[in-house]
Amino acid sequence: MMTNLVKNDRILTDWREAAMSTFKESLYEKKSFIYQIGTDYYAIGANTFAKVTASQELDNLELFQNALKKQNDRQIAKYLEKLMRIANSYRVDAREHYRLQEKLFQFIDHLQAEEEAALQKQVFAFDELCAKYQG
Repeated sequence: MMTNLVKNDRILTDWREAAMSTFKESLYEKKSFIYQIGTDYYAIGANTFAKVTASQELDNLELFQNALKKQNDRQIAKYLEKLMRIANSYRVDAREHYRLQEKLFQFIDHLQAEEEAALQKQVFAFDELCAKYQG
């Protein structure tokens, strides 16, 4: 019985690691966007991983969140595009790709479970918004 528990726990751990690996890889291949992790903000996407601290850039995020609350499609589309452009400005040269990818993966590996879940939820919402407003 104990052996089965250990095996099942290991299978669950293996499954979670595989799922996170897939999530990390897909995140690094996505269009760049700004995500909140804890109290900080990060530009994450293809060849992009950087902490965002400029208040002007974060003001756009607040305006975007207000547009979402008000369900103002025109403003949502405007600020979604603007935030994607801002996040894209943090892209690195392709030669830095592997170093930056490893840095992002290590960062995600060290997130608390609730931070990880919140990030996944934001990424899912971003995907839905892109599907609706980007084409």
